[in-house]
Formats: sequence, structure tokens, C-alpha cells
Amino acid sequence: MEEFALSQNELLHQELILTRLNNQYESAKEKGLEVMDIYELRQHDLYKHSLEDRIEKQEELIKLQNDELEKIRLDLVDAQKERKIMENLKEKDFDTYKENVKSLEQKELDEMAILRFNKA
Repeated sequence: MEEFALSQNELLHQELILTRLNNQYESAKEKGLEVMDIYELRQHDLYKHSLEDRIEKQEELIKLQNDELEKIRLDLVDAQKERKIMENLKEKDFDTYKENVKSLEQKELDEMAILRFNKA
């Protein structure tokens, strides 16, 4: 469960980074509408391409994190199922034990009753 929470926090962190990159990209697009000389325009275009590449890589990283989170979630579900099965088996074993103890006590009581009846 702790591993799931850590993975989920990491996913949220990666999504926050993606949001910031998208905001930077939108800001760069808006700035691109301003009048610039050719050198500034080229630098601005390179910056936008760099942001696009970073956004693409971040989206891939988020996809991988989502896959890992899903795997951990499935493992957690399996572990919870196994724990429930173990609890049920433990409960059944305890019920069987109680029945055996009760049966032994009843046999002892029956034997004592027979012995008393034979003495009388």
C-alpha cells in the first residue's frame, strides 16, 4: 500500500511538471506573436521545439508511471485477496478446533456420566 501511495505521488509530481511545461509552451506561443528580428525569432522557435520535446518526453514518462501504478495496484488487489483468503482459512481452522474441543469435552462428560451411572 505504501508503494502504491509513493507511486501515485510520483505520478502527480510528473503531471505537475507536464502542466508547467504546457504553460511555458503556451506562454512561448503567445510571445511568438510579438514582432522580433530574425535572430530572436529563430531562438524563440528553437525554444518552442525544445519545450515540445520535453513535453513529449514527460508524457512518455507519465505513461510509464501510469503503467507502473497500475501494476502496483493489481499487486495490491491480489495481496488483499490473499489476505482475505488467509483470514477465512484461519477462521475455518479455528471453528474446526472449537468443534474438536467441544466434542472432546462432550466425550469426557459422557464418560463421567457413564461412570457415575455404573457406580450407582
